[in-house]
Amino acid sequence: MEIWYSYTGVINPDLIAGAINWISNQVYQGKVTNLKFILSSTGGDIDSAVRLYDYLKALPFDVETIGFGQIDSAANVIFLAGIRRFAVKDCRFFLHEGIFNMGNPSAALHIHEETLSLLREINRRHVEILVHEIGKRPQEIKKILREGKVFNTRSAKDFGLVHEIISKLPVVQQATQGNNP
Repeated sequence: MEIWYSYTGVINPDLIAGAINWISNQVYQGKVTNLKFILSSTGGDIDSAVRLYDYLKALPFDVETIGFGQIDSAANVIFLAGIRRFAVKDCRFFLHEGIFNMGNPSAALHIHEETLSLLREINRRHVEILVHEIGKRPQEIKKILREGKVFNTRSAKDFGLVHEIISKLPVVQQATQGNNP
């Protein structure tokens, strides 16, 4: 059985948990053979995006991602989870370093050091995912993230973010019953 999931909006821990829970419920209620994950997001929490990426990559069936509108910031990490990645014509992709919020601005130094260590690990994983999925060198990815870069659909395909450009969002095909032509 093929399942479809649409994620539109910001990326935050609660919404990502909801997506993972919904998909998991579908997986454990029936025999899922693949997932079509439709995505449009202005980004958000990179740590949550990495969590969803890891979950989608760990599923025991194919995941295809379909981007439309914009795939910005942390949304790129989720988009890259697709074994096949499609983008609707004129979809925008924006790559940049993750933006991090410090937990408690008034904390002991060792707490800040611990937070900095965690932020460095999240950033390392962000780069690692892009390098692995796009096939570029780490130095090139780090430079693009540091400087920030906007891709149109064609340049995103040329860069390796997108496998195929489509003109319309796909729809579920209904099986024909009986002898109807």
